[in-house]
Amino acid sequence: ADRLSYGVTAREWTDQGYLKVPGRVARTGVQRYLAEELQMTDRKPDEVVKVYRPPEEVFNEDSLKSYEDVDVTNGHPDDLVSADSFKKVAVGHTTDAAQPDGDYVVVPLIVKDKKAIDAVQNGKAALSAGYEATYDYAPGQTEDGEDYEYVQRNIRVNHVALVDQARAGQQAKLFDQAKEPTSGGTERMTTVTLDGKTV
Repeated sequence: ADRLSYGVTAREWTDQGYLKVPGRVARTGVQRYLAEELQMTDRKPDEVVKVYRPPEEVFNEDSLKSYEDVDVTNGHPDDLVSADSFKKVAVGHTTDAAQPDGDYVVVPLIVKDKKAIDAVQNGKAALSAGYEATYDYAPGQTEDGEDYEYVQRNIRVNHVALVDQARAGQQAKLFDQAKEPTSGGTERMTTVTLDGKTV
């Protein structure tokens, strides 16, 4: 059920063949990082560290603004995107600041690279933000009773990556999984059968 948006696609195609679509790129709550991702030297590189991303940090105005006009990449690059690397790794960019959507952050994207568009059309629709942040050692527990060691703060986004699996979970993805493009603003409807009735 999660793979069909009742026949209505959020994807929009430009005259140049670019793909415009919004998506969820990050969320609040506890997420798991490897020690090497956090550049910890006192732990084994593959040790899992639980990090809490509180709403007041994820939805901080400066953090949401930092999503505006950052590069979209096909997979995470080896390092943060910069003037030295963007020609090699960028396949599009975000077109506006991000907005809160429940526990998630939503941002509009435009994908311009043909290979990346083909990958999206073939199901690569998960999204993951690449960012810089500070990590405060402050062990605690969420209201839901989930333990964590660190609190992530001062989140500043560098890029948004198309990935096969997002750290933020299955809902961190483009808003639909439609494989057929729409054009001229016309929505393409899909016929489905529910309990013997075709709609």
